[in-house]
Amino acid sequence: MNEGVANSFVGRYFQFKERDARFSKEFQGATTTFLAMAYILAVNPRILADSGGSCVPPEGGSIFSPEYEDCLLEIRKQFVTATAVASLFGCFLMGFIANLPIALSCGMGMNAYFTYSVVGWRGTGSVSYQSAVTAVLIEGFIFALLSVTGIRFIIVKLIPEPVRVATPAGIGAFLAHLGLQTAEGIGVVVSDIATAVTLGGCTPENRTPMIAYDDLCIADANNCVTSDAYTC
Repeated sequence: MNEGVANSFVGRYFQFKERDARFSKEFQGATTTFLAMAYILAVNPRILADSGGSCVPPEGGSIFSPEYEDCLLEIRKQFVTATAVASLFGCFLMGFIANLPIALSCGMGMNAYFTYSVVGWRGTGSVSYQSAVTAVLIEGFIFALLSVTGIRFIIVKLIPEPVRVATPAGIGAFLAHLGLQTAEGIGVVVSDIATAVTLGGCTPENRTPMIAYDDLCIADANNCVTSDAYTC
């Protein structure tokens, strides 16, 4: 099979013989890479949906109203599709144009910055979702220009090596923290008023749920929305 693929049009296009590559080895590498990146299909939509997307609270309601929650659910489904399409497009370009065995997908770091620092949780930040998306579009054109002209490579080389090495580790620690939380993962860490996070795993009777203390909650305790996060 390896010899047949190497002599085919696909093998000649990807220079199997010149690179001493084998189809079986490439298939193993592709499968391993996909399994290592598949979490992005779940985590990226989850993070981006926390921005609220294009959802707006209903008249007389809030960001905790059932209508808003339904909109977030639909937005999350759309983000799953967008994540998959963006990954497909990036991998296709990298394989067929650059002819390199590198998988591309959504950046796991910029999405958190976009949601929690720029737009804010459910749109409570200083920048609207529409304005932030427009800025991302402009940023994409700028990055494309920098890449074509070679300026991007020069800028990357100017970044100190310790920063380049530490950045992936920091992103990995952030993703691990998400997986350890209650809502996104296994509940090893939970919320804490004093230290932000603390060890979880306490029994249900010892759990104190986190409540969204907004204006509606202040006016009527029956309107308070209980989060799936808790503290022990």
